[in-house]
Amino acid sequence: MLSLLARMAEAAPSPEDTVVSMVREKDPFCSAEVITQLAKKIEELQVKRDRPYVFPIIWEQDRGLYPSEVRVNFVGSPVMSTARDLLSVFDNNMFASAWITIALLEGHHYASAPRPGDQQLALTLDAIAEYHDKNRNYSNSVMTFWPQAFNDTFQNWQSMPENLLKAFGLFDVVPAKVVEEIMKLLGLESLEHFMESILSMEDSFKRAFHIPPDFDDTFVNIGLGALLTELASDFPDAASRWRSGNSNLSSALEALRQYAYRPFSNDSNVNSIDPRTYYYIRHFLSEAHGRGEDIALVPTWVQNLQDAKDGYKRGVAMPFEINNVDVTVSANVVNGLTTAVLSGLLPADSLDEPLLKQVYVNTTAMIVAQISDHLQERPDLELTYYPSAFEFYWFVARTLSVMETAMLNRTLPPAMQEVYPLLKAALETSMTQDVIAKAQQEGEEMIFFDDFLGDGDVDSHNRSVVHAEDRLFTTAMAINALVTTWTTFDAAKRTVSWKQYVTAEVQDVVHKSARWLNANILKGTYKPNNVFFSGSFKGNSTIPFFYPCNRVEYLNGTRIDPRQQSLPTPPFICSMQGLVPETDYQAMIDQKHFGFNTPTHFTTFNDPNSYFPFWSSPAYTYATSMLALARAGLVAC
Repeated sequence: MLSLLARMAEAAPSPEDTVVSMVREKDPFCSAEVITQLAKKIEELQVKRDRPYVFPIIWEQDRGLYPSEVRVNFVGSPVMSTARDLLSVFDNNMFASAWITIALLEGHHYASAPRPGDQQLALTLDAIAEYHDKNRNYSNSVMTFWPQAFNDTFQNWQSMPENLLKAFGLFDVVPAKVVEEIMKLLGLESLEHFMESILSMEDSFKRAFHIPPDFDDTFVNIGLGALLTELASDFPDAASRWRSGNSNLSSALEALRQYAYRPFSNDSNVNSIDPRTYYYIRHFLSEAHGRGEDIALVPTWVQNLQDAKDGYKRGVAMPFEINNVDVTVSANVVNGLTTAVLSGLLPADSLDEPLLKQVYVNTTAMIVAQISDHLQERPDLELTYYPSAFEFYWFVARTLSVMETAMLNRTLPPAMQEVYPLLKAALETSMTQDVIAKAQQEGEEMIFFDDFLGDGDVDSHNRSVVHAEDRLFTTAMAINALVTTWTTFDAAKRTVSWKQYVTAEVQDVVHKSARWLNANILKGTYKPNNVFFSGSFKGNSTIPFFYPCNRVEYLNGTRIDPRQQSLPTPPFICSMQGLVPETDYQAMIDQKHFGFNTPTHFTTFNDPNSYFPFWSSPAYTYATSMLALARAGLVAC
């Protein structure tokens, strides 16, 4: 890690190399009008009362949540883009609402955006409180993505996305002829073969819905609690409400110790990982091993291999029955730990415990390594559940920012002192370079950012069409990533200022992007959609069985030869165990896996021959846009 720090420190900008703030005339985005309208719009979108499911497609909505919906990334012809637009299912999950609440609180705290109301916060916090893992028969802060329902047959609790299950159930009760007529009425008759393909995987989807708790939701919730603890004088009721439902934070820390991915361990329950993870993370592991370091990393799921084997029989198991490492999940866990300690939610010495410190330091170093390598051109693997690199960058920058705020008044705990310079260098160099390189000019005075949603279509004459369906969200996230990295918040003075050595280029990109976002966020020209979350499958390059694996077995432990050329009959587990010398691994890459070549390149998330489900939330776009405009306004106006 020291060598990585040295390389990055050399690349970090110095005051002598940069130009400080430029003086600009007042811009429209310096007005609070749009920010006020956004705050009002977000509050109006919140579900104020429970709404039951009404057959066939009036979806159940849980009180207190903000809307998010599951869509499918159909790509290509006008029919495909229409299907992407029309077909959606309201999804009740804690994740979107937690992040929207965080954005609202940060907007008010850092940038004097409108204060979210006490009732608004209470509704969301009460909703989130229902997502604690009910399979633990004690008070805990281990969280699930979806609500759980009790299964009388297995006598346990299962994640239960009711609307998604009902969406599949429609095809069991609605005659095929009626479905065909509806598709024809919508102009989607040519989509019939895609629907048949989805239905053929109905059982697989339903199994995937019954997921265990995860470290992502767990530590996003802890991060929310840390923020409320920091703001307890402004939001006493909300802070008290959160604490009353989270009296046992040690349960989350114990789970992290128990389930950390430890590739150099002799414990077969924690030394095996998803083959897709190993493919992108192997260089980081090899370098650490070469330095004689042990490694412990944050995984996604609060489950190990034996748990998955046992849980499969009871309907609670990880997708593919194997854990993975997602850099964005990792960033959220690091942030949750950091903010919990700095806010006093966790004891100041929490990160002194050896294994917890190792997980914290190793995971941060892994995040930094991926940023420094510009995600190795494999975002499909590294951003396992979060396709947006811009969103990932903002999540990481939030940790740097809270550290720098704390450093104005005190010394960071030892573990944070160790990782702070790594984060700072990675964000101020590689991340900043990557974001700025993706900026797109609109005239001379505006800049926007695109990701991929809606940008892979063609018209009826097979000419490329850019629908820019995530342009608003991506521009907001780019602003948030840059402003959060390049400004300093003084909590005592309640002021935000550019870092002394910020470049004119960074300031200019933020200024012009905020101008574009202010002009467009409520205009209606662009959809407020996003891909804030997805499943791990996003096309053929993300199928785990296509990657080298050295441990393949049935759930009863019977081993399968990984060299066989046909897929075993499921369920089975395909994983990479331990560390494999790179020369041996390269030979494995060159081989076929169950008859398939290793996907060694990522091309696009917009493959017209494939499709994948994703989660979109206009409310999240509005919340992060409000935050971006409010924070940019403080330093650019």
